[in-house]
Amino acid sequence: MTAGHPLRRRLLLLVAAGVLPLAATAGIALLAMFEQRREQAERAGIEVTRALGTAVDAELRRSIAVLEAMALGPALDRGDVKRYHETLTRILQTRPDWVTITLADASGRQLANARRPFGDALPPLVDQPSFDAAVASRAPAVGALTPGPRGEIGIPIRVPVLRDGELRYVLTAALRPEAFVEVLSRQRLPADWVISIFDAKGQRVARSRQHIEFLGQPAAPSLQALMASGAEEGAGITHALEGDEIYTAYARSRSSRWSVAIGVPPSVVEAGARASLAVYGGGIALSIALGILAALVVARGIVSPMAALRAAAQALGRREPVVTPRTSVAEVDEVGSALAAAAEQQRLHEVERDELLRREREARSAAEGANRAKDEFLAMLGHELRNPLGAITNAARLLEHPRTDPESAQRAREIISRQSDHLARLTDDLLDAGRAVMGKISLQRRPLDLAALVSRALSTLRASGRTANHRLVQELQPVWVDGDPIRIEQILSNLVINAAKYTVLPGTIRVSLRREDGEAVLRVKDDGIGMSEDLAARAFDLFVQGERSLDRTLGGLGIGLTLVRRLAEMHGGSASARSDGKDKGSELTVRLPAIEAPDAAPARAPRVSPAPSRSILVIEDNDDARESLRRLLELTGHRVSAAADGAAGLTAALLSKPEVVLVDVGLPKMDGYEVAQRIRATAGDWRPFLVALTGYGLPEDRSRALEAGFDAHLVKPVDHAALEGLLSAPR
Repeated sequence: MTAGHPLRRRLLLLVAAGVLPLAATAGIALLAMFEQRREQAERAGIEVTRALGTAVDAELRRSIAVLEAMALGPALDRGDVKRYHETLTRILQTRPDWVTITLADASGRQLANARRPFGDALPPLVDQPSFDAAVASRAPAVGALTPGPRGEIGIPIRVPVLRDGELRYVLTAALRPEAFVEVLSRQRLPADWVISIFDAKGQRVARSRQHIEFLGQPAAPSLQALMASGAEEGAGITHALEGDEIYTAYARSRSSRWSVAIGVPPSVVEAGARASLAVYGGGIALSIALGILAALVVARGIVSPMAALRAAAQALGRREPVVTPRTSVAEVDEVGSALAAAAEQQRLHEVERDELLRREREARSAAEGANRAKDEFLAMLGHELRNPLGAITNAARLLEHPRTDPESAQRAREIISRQSDHLARLTDDLLDAGRAVMGKISLQRRPLDLAALVSRALSTLRASGRTANHRLVQELQPVWVDGDPIRIEQILSNLVINAAKYTVLPGTIRVSLRREDGEAVLRVKDDGIGMSEDLAARAFDLFVQGERSLDRTLGGLGIGLTLVRRLAEMHGGSASARSDGKDKGSELTVRLPAIEAPDAAPARAPRVSPAPSRSILVIEDNDDARESLRRLLELTGHRVSAAADGAAGLTAALLSKPEVVLVDVGLPKMDGYEVAQRIRATAGDWRPFLVALTGYGLPEDRSRALEAGFDAHLVKPVDHAALEGLLSAPR
């Protein structure tokens, strides 16, 4: 009788027959899952580096956008480097992420440095290749991490400044590496990840840990080898500078050629596989102990969730919704939670990337809009200047013609006077708009009877013909305000002239004033061409104007209403526009805080004294301006001599010792400020009355003239009534 096999052996064989294939299958599945996890981690790492690269490029583009906006500065149009240096200094104070801002000419010579006083000797450029690239391409260029003359480390961002297609300057901002450390910190990646940013030369610009220690150093050798293939992105296993083995992914920007690399600890990538190995071992032991049924149950409990996890990982790779299995195996749940967290992190990165792209598009749109506004404004300015200049040129030639009769000569003189006044108004509007936008207008406020002021201003507009023969209707109720009479009259003049400009003759302009809810409400209503809803909302924006024909008979630069709103706001009020649509007229409203009428004070009659004859020296390098001013002063009874430059003017002043010296500030050989200082230093008992003549009319220009020794400051073109008032004053 054949001995039978023990049941234990049979069960063991049965269990082995059931478990060993399962164990082998599970092992193969685990190896496949491990490889798939690694590949998924590489893909996720590359996605993260792409998003980080987008954030780095956005940081660079923000700096470039700011520099491009700065390149539109009017001081650069005039070549006024000193004034532009003041602008650079102010802007640098608002940019803590910048080391400095510099301005250089096309040859590379530095003209201004916001970190140094204007006029100091400036060092040569750093990072010459990026400067040459900006000059050659006439496009923005990003340099490499470079130490400055004083040891500061920065990344030069260079923007060429073009005028009329010609390269005039190169504007540079040195960006601090810490700005990119802030970019990394905003990503909120796990603390045990290591992230580095490298410039186009492979120098480390920022690192998520030990940034200062490794700043400027190259990548670790293993990372250099990974990136040496020249591919735009890639992944692999490398060693961190600290010696740790890490899973690494990198991406290189196509625009800046900068690279971003992340390192993920192996435990993050391999955690799921290790947990699955533990489940595998426990399942095999349990299957052997409990038998085939237990083995089948455990196998089913492991294989099915693993398939779901594999599907979830594949969905994550395809950026599809991730559905994780719900099981009683904690390790499988942990892997599912990790996949869900990775999917959420990827979604957040994509949202952030989309937001960065949206901001970049908005910044580009704003820059393009500013560029269009600049071009339109320059075109308008050229047209507005050529019209009066053409009329003045024709009138001058008419005066020179031998067959011109007295009547024609008189009309020509009137044309020259009117057009000169028009040019002066254009210049004043430009200067006032600039001062208003920068907040440099100072108000001389006092209690005003606004109705009386409006009535006088309307009478002046009628007498000057600037309302173009429109029917002007006024409905004025007594209202008092605390304001600057000159600026409030300027508000009214701009409103009425704007209404006349867009009202076809014969038209009606209604000016009303009344008190409403503690406010003085000034309304100017016309029956002209009207405005669209969009134009009414933007009517007070800078350079915005209504539709006009090609001949631009309506004229203007689009700054009058901007000045109205700014002056109203400086008085604590507001300005608004309303229209019922095309050809239905417009209504512009200004509201100012009203006050109670003050007690009446007796008026004093002004004392008028005849202007005495003065001995006057005119120092002016422009021949036409010098000779015309000299002749005008002689015709009014003064004794006048003249000089064509600063040195000659100083000699003439010390020899003839005139009572009054009129000095142009912008003189050759020796500027007007130095002339005034030398006269004051060497005059002794002789104390002439010094008057500065200049095209610069800002408060700081007036203060500088007084500090140099001038007694008065007049802006060109000179108001001869104001000049005669100075000459008539007792000495």
